[in-house]
Amino acid sequence: MTLPAWIYARFSTMEQSKGHSLKRQINEGRAFIEKMGWEHSDQREIVDEGKSAYHGANRSEGSLLYEFEQKARKGHFSNGAVLAVENLDRLTRQGYEEAIDLLRLFTTSGVTVATWHDNQIYKAGERIDMMKVMSVILKAELAREESEKKSLRTRASWTNKIDAAINGDRRAMTKILPAWLQRNDDTMQMEVIEYRAGVVNEIYDWYISGRGLPWIVQRLNERREASWAYGVKDRGQGWNTAYLHKILTNRSVIGEFEPMSRPRSALHEMTKGIVVQNFYPQIVTADKFHRVQQLRAQRVKWGGQATKTMNNLLSGIAKCATCGGSMYFESQQKAGRRTNHKLLDGSPSTYVAKTDRSYFRCNSARRGHTCTNKTRIRYETLEQAILNCMFDLAMKDTTFKPSDEEAKLTIAIAELSRSVDTKREQMQRGSENLLEVFSKSLAQRVAQLEAEVETDTVQLEALNRQLELARGALRPEEDTDLLLAARTALESEDKDERYLARVQTHQSLSRLIDQMYCNSRAETNITLHNSDVHIFVDYEGRTVVVTHEGPDGQLEWHPDQEAAE
Repeated sequence: MTLPAWIYARFSTMEQSKGHSLKRQINEGRAFIEKMGWEHSDQREIVDEGKSAYHGANRSEGSLLYEFEQKARKGHFSNGAVLAVENLDRLTRQGYEEAIDLLRLFTTSGVTVATWHDNQIYKAGERIDMMKVMSVILKAELAREESEKKSLRTRASWTNKIDAAINGDRRAMTKILPAWLQRNDDTMQMEVIEYRAGVVNEIYDWYISGRGLPWIVQRLNERREASWAYGVKDRGQGWNTAYLHKILTNRSVIGEFEPMSRPRSALHEMTKGIVVQNFYPQIVTADKFHRVQQLRAQRVKWGGQATKTMNNLLSGIAKCATCGGSMYFESQQKAGRRTNHKLLDGSPSTYVAKTDRSYFRCNSARRGHTCTNKTRIRYETLEQAILNCMFDLAMKDTTFKPSDEEAKLTIAIAELSRSVDTKREQMQRGSENLLEVFSKSLAQRVAQLEAEVETDTVQLEALNRQLELARGALRPEEDTDLLLAARTALESEDKDERYLARVQTHQSLSRLIDQMYCNSRAETNITLHNSDVHIFVDYEGRTVVVTHEGPDGQLEWHPDQEAAE
């Protein structure tokens, strides 16, 4: 019986994809299989691109060799198969223990392992003789040592480059740069590709205007914008939302360089905790970048079919007063929809809906869960009442106070930074004292300080991210201006213009409204951010606006009260 044969090919870094390593491995593997008389097809060619055998990435979950191993463990090849590979170090470079264990896994599971470089065959079901075992051990250790030396040299090289960048060196470290930059091979300086920088800013502007990632992808692909994704074999496949996500979150657009590393046990890269400011040429303003990050955090709350048309302006805002859960938008009738029905005499007729008819219901109660608030609120009535009220309030300078969130975060960051610096100084002095005279209590104190610094550093990073979002948020007066600017377009006959206006209105309402609760009496209570104003909407859409505290401390004071008196 002719055995079916698989070819396994691999290279460690995506830079090697530009060379001929993969093509050479595949061609040599095919020739070897043909020479040995095994059965082969293109569907039995396993290629792991950019997977390191030294770190074990080529055998981790998500790699093709991992899938092949799992099939072997489950007895998929019990009737016999061949795995052809250039050298054993293509399978693993983690030392002789891993190499021997992997060989035994395959040969005891029906897989014959064949290496064409040294013409060795490790037959399935047969014991590996001692000479071959010794040869495997020697080759595996030499491969591991070679990879370790290469890894140390690479790490040392990158450490030197990172140190140089920290000290002001702005030369390109490698040819692989953000897609909107290129390296001048003569000066090694990074230069902006102006057209691509323009496209990046266009993407940011679209997102800020309310466009979603699928819309942006469609627009770029419709105008045949060439894909920039590095390592893509066929760039004709176009843009996708995953790549747009990378562009919208890539801090290199504002010039920052954050060195990354991937420990052996990790599947993904991790930050080294270093950020080099002004390393890359900046192509997006900091305000625009932070604005997008704030919008991305806000849009996490979006979801469902209604967001495609933004029928629900209160999505993610309205909550149930009984259980605190989200209010569900339930559309029962759309204007212009034809409905067939029968008249009282039984004759058929067609009814054309003249208005939209939707309702707000507690989602928990709707699903028959624990909430007892089963009241339904007419959505169109509630939306119009809230918009009219918000438009009126937006025109009054006394409604909102300046946000102090940014100032609070700045103070918190400064205080925590001083605390971290103080603890590091104490650690340094404690370590120096330990070198002179060892003290158990002092050693414990230094270890405690080290743990506290690590915890505080994580908290400091979180506060800095919050500060970025706060800086990206619009001031209340900017949001009210946007709200008023979108007012006319909300009723536009142009579907696209109406959609963008509703998106902008939703975003502004999300930032201006602090809390919104719908109770079991079909009443809605609203409080605003940075404001003493409270809005009450009854079941018929009538609104009452009350300011909790006046300039002299009086309750239920209204901004217009003094003028009326």
